[in-house]
Amino acid sequence: LYPGRCAPLLVQHCPACFGGLLHGRPTDERGDIHVATDGNFHHRHRRAAGDCPPFYDPTYFIPKNFIDKVGRHIDAQRKHPPKVHTPIVPDEAVDQCETAYKAADGKKQKAAMDNFDDTGIMALICRHDIPLFFANIDSPGEQQKYSVALLQHLFSLLPPEATVVALYDVGCVLARSLAKYEILPETVTKRLRFATTAMHAYSHEWACQLVYNPRMCLGLGLSDGEGTERLWSRFVRLIGVERTSSVRPTSF
Repeated sequence: LYPGRCAPLLVQHCPACFGGLLHGRPTDERGDIHVATDGNFHHRHRRAAGDCPPFYDPTYFIPKNFIDKVGRHIDAQRKHPPKVHTPIVPDEAVDQCETAYKAADGKKQKAAMDNFDDTGIMALICRHDIPLFFANIDSPGEQQKYSVALLQHLFSLLPPEATVVALYDVGCVLARSLAKYEILPETVTKRLRFATTAMHAYSHEWACQLVYNPRMCLGLGLSDGEGTERLWSRFVRLIGVERTSSVRPTSF
């Protein structure tokens, strides 16, 4: 293990996850940090509600220009031939998982774009269900740029040796995309491992579950990745308020 400190912002969010001084535990032996990400399309903002003058910089929300930059980079990389790689799960199985899940279809419309300028939010939380960062979703579907931007921002605040296990409903699909294209630098992907969330894992193909089901992954313990669902449950009272408030007060 190597000495190093996480950014003070992360330590403030969760000292249990980010207050350690030693990092570098291999991802197949638990890794250093467990996070989960998921999108929610109930937290929308009506276009007619408008905006207000800027009066503070949001701490939790990733800037839209950064997310759009990540999206343009992903689109550019997908135009290149895929890298030669050995898939750990057959492509046929991942294709079935991608077809079965709405979250894997970034073009599938989940909210009316005519009435809403922000159609949802994407959250990144630690294994103790503490929110780390959010991203406003302004596209019809849950595109990969949101989860990639959240993870990229997280890694920018971690020591260069820290390893991360990320749990996501369609972690298998995102893992394949990162393996096929230079979406994230190798310095990040070699320290990043994906798993599906525990509740959603059982609707994945069996070949996928053998690799990505957290109940079958060595070292993940009780990390289930479903903390985002518990977070959405706590945020349910904000849905009505966010529909009509100005844009900036909804970005906390």
